[in-house]
Amino acid sequence: MNIGKHWFTLLAVAVSAAVGAVVATNWRRWHHRAAHDLQHKNDLKSWENEGGNLAPSPAPSVLP
Repeated sequence: MNIGKHWFTLLAVAVSAAVGAVVATNWRRWHHRAAHDLQHKNDLKSWENEGGNLAPSPAPSVLP
């Protein structure tokens, strides 16, 4: 089957657009995850600098 040059060009553009969309989506997902991890790391460090300990739980009251 003989495909004209314009069909081949159209197919190449469509495939390139699809591959570009996949790459952009994966990059965006990676960037969002990296930014979230960095924010979590900064929040954890800030929390640890404030003392980092949870408040002690109240002692259970003994009922007679």
